[in-house]
Amino acid sequence: MTDLKEDGIHITPRKTENTTGKRVIYEWTDELRAAVELAKTARPVISPYLFCNRRGECYVDREGFSHSWDSMWQRFMDRIVMETKVEARFTEHDLRTKCASDADTLEHARALLAHADGLTTERIYRRKPEKVKPLR
Repeated sequence: MTDLKEDGIHITPRKTENTTGKRVIYEWTDELRAAVELAKTARPVISPYLFCNRRGECYVDREGFSHSWDSMWQRFMDRIVMETKVEARFTEHDLRTKCASDADTLEHARALLAHADGLTTERIYRRKPEKVKPLR
């Protein structure tokens, strides 16, 4: 919860935590604010974590694993496939890829994913074909 600031959500990606320490600020949009407010109301207890278990503890353990979150995601996917028109299961990583592919530019996608440069973003995450306007 301390990462929720006036100008946006402040995050230090796990991969940069012990190296460059680079931080990212995801600026507020109306939709992001609404999603965070909804997540706050869904918490079972008051907790220092936006997403917490019934005891108010973080889903990520000391070793960096999130077994209970993974189990919850699997149950969520089961419901999505059964109760909606979605036919294929997807992962959180697929959502990350969709975000990068839907970004207007490679630079925006790189910034969204907090990559140091666009090579990884372009090679792995940008899956939609690039649209090119001819000169004439």
